[in-house]
Amino acid sequence: MNRFYANGRERSQLVIENFDILSAACIKLNSLEDSSSVFKHTVDSATEFKSIDSAGIFVFDNISGDFVLEYSAGLSGCLVDSLSRCIPGSDLHGMLKNDRNLFPDPTEDDFFIRESGRQIFLKGIFPLILSETSSSVMFIASSMPGTLPREIQGIMETLVSMVKASISRIEVENSVRRSEREHSFLLESTNDPVFALDGNLEVKYCNGAFRQLVCSEDGSAPFSEVAGLELTSILREKFDEVLDSGSGFCISAFEYRDRTFNVLINRTPDGLFVLMNDITVAEQTRKKMNFRERFENLLITISTDFIKMRGSALNLGINDALLNIGVSIEVDRAYLFQFSDELRILKNTHEWCATNVQPQIDTRQELRTDEYPWLQNRLNRHWAFQIPRISDLPSWAEAERKLFESRDIQSLLIVPIVHGNNLIAFLGFDCVNQENYWSEDIIDLLRVVGDAIGNALVRNRMEKKLIEMYRRAEKEAQINAVLLKEVNHRVKNNLSEIIGILYAQRRYASSNDDHDEFVQSLISRIRGLATVHDMLSSSGWKPLELTMLARRIINSAITNAPDTKKLKASISKTSIRVNPNQAHALALILNELVRNSLKHALAVRDSLKIKVRMRKRRAGRITLIYSDNGPGYPEEVLEHDRKNLGLDLIQNLTIKNLQGDLTLQNDGGASAKIVFRRTLTEDGADGSK
Repeated sequence: MNRFYANGRERSQLVIENFDILSAACIKLNSLEDSSSVFKHTVDSATEFKSIDSAGIFVFDNISGDFVLEYSAGLSGCLVDSLSRCIPGSDLHGMLKNDRNLFPDPTEDDFFIRESGRQIFLKGIFPLILSETSSSVMFIASSMPGTLPREIQGIMETLVSMVKASISRIEVENSVRRSEREHSFLLESTNDPVFALDGNLEVKYCNGAFRQLVCSEDGSAPFSEVAGLELTSILREKFDEVLDSGSGFCISAFEYRDRTFNVLINRTPDGLFVLMNDITVAEQTRKKMNFRERFENLLITISTDFIKMRGSALNLGINDALLNIGVSIEVDRAYLFQFSDELRILKNTHEWCATNVQPQIDTRQELRTDEYPWLQNRLNRHWAFQIPRISDLPSWAEAERKLFESRDIQSLLIVPIVHGNNLIAFLGFDCVNQENYWSEDIIDLLRVVGDAIGNALVRNRMEKKLIEMYRRAEKEAQINAVLLKEVNHRVKNNLSEIIGILYAQRRYASSNDDHDEFVQSLISRIRGLATVHDMLSSSGWKPLELTMLARRIINSAITNAPDTKKLKASISKTSIRVNPNQAHALALILNELVRNSLKHALAVRDSLKIKVRMRKRRAGRITLIYSDNGPGYPEEVLEHDRKNLGLDLIQNLTIKNLQGDLTLQNDGGASAKIVFRRTLTEDGADGSK
């Protein structure tokens, strides 16, 4: 669509620029007083128009029969010499002898003249003077092949008409040097209406084109009688303006009898000289270009707006688009049908109607496509098609004809909407009050709008599905979160109840140191598990910071220490995280190590200092060192000659759960070094960072 837009703007600008050049040339021609100046100014002006870079005027030599190049512009000296004479028998000579305007269609193999490899292509030939005593012909040419654009053809014909009119004016002003016969011939050879008025606005003379236009044979009477009331009312104000103004010249456009004229009015010593240039074709072309430019701009805006439309805004946007398009292409009804149920049902979802046109959206809400096979067959082929006259439908489209007639349709245009390779909808445009025909350019542009609407419809449907899926997933996640919270709550309560039962068991059991120690260690281990479970459930079972885990476990384990003892725990800060399985194992290990320190180190001193250091090592491993300032491990423990439940539990958890290594040593007290692997969390992140 951008190509259509650019061509329309470029051609419109071309018409404006060339018209300005034409106006300036005509004003200049009006001031010239001899034919030589007119011819020289004409060839100079012609080279200023688009697609023309050289021009010249040949004068016929009655004695030799040659055409002699008298005036030229844009030609090099060598080319002027080559064209100085055109002898009889040549192709150019035959074309110059022609008595009407010609616009040759040059090709790369059909050139006018060549100079040092340069080809000059003939673009137009215009007879200027054709008489028994004198004959002159103008030519225009270009170094580029191709037919002269239609707009330039019209401009050149206008210029030539003005040249003829100027020559005619000069002949009138210098009637002593011109015969009445030559003067009349010039007027009659002009295809555009030309006439002259005296000071009383009576027609002094007029050519055949003017008499034919006003349907009058009388050429010598008051202008109002010859031209009629309508044309007189159009031009009278312009006549007065020229007569009263200092410039003595004006150009104006008007419409008369379904034709458009560009009138050039010139004041003469004894009245007015008027040329009515018929620009009907050029004006129709200009209007078409203007309409196309406006329509393209409208469709670009509509298509751009659909990109950002969502939900209810899309429905409003489609309605606005139907209204704007319907008004622009002058239809009575515009609507959108969407397919459903695998192309078996058509639903009229949007409609716009002109004033006094009956809406159909309520009465034709759903249609079964199998009832209209002719229409559906064309839509299935993704064809855009029009029906200029409903009565011309074939006999096998009887169902469709009855449907269209029931909607009072005289002409119809259908544009399918296809997304990917799937037919999803179609746009329809009805003419109710008159028959109509749409150009292929308009249909192509409407396809662009259809594509934009189709993309918006599909995107809107997908977004609705995504929103529904998101809401469903969100609801399921909320349910799962509630269930998980309830499970965590019940587990926490169960662990608390188990701890309470163990405390009760210890209170009511008979006094036995071994039994009391066993129950206390079991309580401590379960409390450690409850602590890590509480941390995991609070974090959503995501990896835990090892520093925070160690701090919570150690603080929980030392709560049962005697109040008379002094305890201090130092835990290094780290960004290392561990997954839930590692967290459970480390919680039990740290709990056992703290209990061992409380039992053995605190028994022989009044204060105890505990240190926990953690760091990352190479090869993806983590080192955790637990130490206290007690008496250290007995020698038989270091040499693995003595076993107990706590050490066995630490050893098994390190090897089996952490897949690591345990080293016990005495270093200013008891020290346990645990090295285990770094692991990845469930979401793929490094859990040991």
